[in-house]
Amino acid sequence: MSVDKLAYYPGCPSEATALDQDISTKAVFKALGVELVEVEDWNCCGAAEAEDPKLVYALNARNLAIAEKDGLDIVTPCSICYYNLARTNNALKADEKLRAEMAEIDPSLSYNGTVTPKHILDVLMNDIGVDELKSKIVKKVEVKVAPYYGCYIGRPLGTAFDDPDDPVLMDQLIELIGGENVPFDYMKTKCCGGPLMMTRADIAFEMARKVLETAKNAGADCVALACPLCGMMLDAKQPDVEKALGIKIGMPVVYITQLLGLALGIDPKSLALGKNTVDTKVILGKVV
Repeated sequence: MSVDKLAYYPGCPSEATALDQDISTKAVFKALGVELVEVEDWNCCGAAEAEDPKLVYALNARNLAIAEKDGLDIVTPCSICYYNLARTNNALKADEKLRAEMAEIDPSLSYNGTVTPKHILDVLMNDIGVDELKSKIVKKVEVKVAPYYGCYIGRPLGTAFDDPDDPVLMDQLIELIGGENVPFDYMKTKCCGGPLMMTRADIAFEMARKVLETAKNAGADCVALACPLCGMMLDAKQPDVEKALGIKIGMPVVYITQLLGLALGIDPKSLALGKNTVDTKVILGKVV
């Protein structure tokens, strides 16, 4: 294992809609012996709503600068936060004029480009690695899983830690814990509709339906994901999707950290499995 301490950027959903992801992430990394040091007084990354690149750079330069002062690489469980941190890091490292402009806006935005932003899936599979994870696994999670990566995890170009078009790291992790990946390849990186949820719910619901019903028709016990916006759209909004479209799906949606946590022997309550909108008992019944 090549990592034992990281700056932790939880992102805004961690305190509300993705509380289960935040709780399970902290529990898993603790069990793996990796210390997560929460970025002091962190601020929003701009999510998908901040369209002005300079605003995105300023918001994320501050978080990167705080991690840099602590001499730590920064990890986040949120795919959109990773996207914004990574593209800001790329832009600032490549453009001295932009770095100077950020520092002129506010000295707290002064950043020298020594930090590497990471997504938790990258850290788990590429830094901690399969061998170390295997040595910590004490239970098998014998579930059939649709591994759903979403559309942000492979961005931006040049920083993707997995194949942007055909990612495999979550598939490998699912197999490692004793699970089975169902046929889901063409749907893996399709958008869940989350960015349209507030403006065109009709389109968003239809996009979510396609993901969920594809997983169900493939025989999945659950959908596993690594993005809080996808979690909100596919899990929290699943009852709304069912009501709006007059259908019944009933597909459990969990974070990959929740599944890994079960394999590590962590109590389901410590993984916040009771906080998922769609009941997860079918998964708990397949942990041996």
